[in-house]
Amino acid sequence: MKLHYFNGKSPLRALVLQRDGRRIELHVKPVGEDTWALVALSGPDNGQPEWHKCQGPYRSASQAESALRGVAGSLLAKSYDPAPSLHVVWTVSAQRHARTIRRDRDASEGHYIFDPEQHEPLW
Repeated sequence: MKLHYFNGKSPLRALVLQRDGRRIELHVKPVGEDTWALVALSGPDNGQPEWHKCQGPYRSASQAESALRGVAGSLLAKSYDPAPSLHVVWTVSAQRHARTIRRDRDASEGHYIFDPEQHEPLW
């Protein structure tokens, strides 16, 4: 049984996992007013991220952190090891990817104004 250092009630906004010279960084990032995203980045230990995945938007930081904990648990089952001694280094890239969630959400958000003069009565 592996001991998970990321379990607990304290806020968890970033996590680094490693396996075979590769690293995965999980970030919880704000993308708007009370809106959060989970961003996963993967790449070589000494390079730039080669792969990314975004999830969200979440309506609270705790929802996004819960998703982070779930993803981290799945990665542990695939033999990734938590690396608490390593710091996250791809935060700028994570924020850039998180902003795409806000842009995509804003693009699909509609503003509807009902004008009774434009519609005929149903009766």
